Amino acid sequence: MRKKLNEWADASKILHGFVILGFVLAVMVSILSCQDVRIGKSREELSKEMFEVDSLIKTIHLQLDSLQAQRVYE
Repeated sequence: MRKKLNEWADASKILHGFVILGFVLAVMVSILSCQDVRIGKSREELSKEMFEVDSLIKTIHLQLDSLQAQRVYE
């Protein structure tokens, strides 16, 4: 009986180790996820491209609206 209790005590230490390791990994992941890391373009380049794409989309909408208006008058 005494030997079985000691085996559970050893397993308990291993489980505690896993729990502590899990907390450490969770803290590391949360710290790394808060980092401002960008691969590729800078913030200015991205904002410039987003502005260009937005302008193109607005141009396409205006052209589609004018085509629909022409169809109504024809």
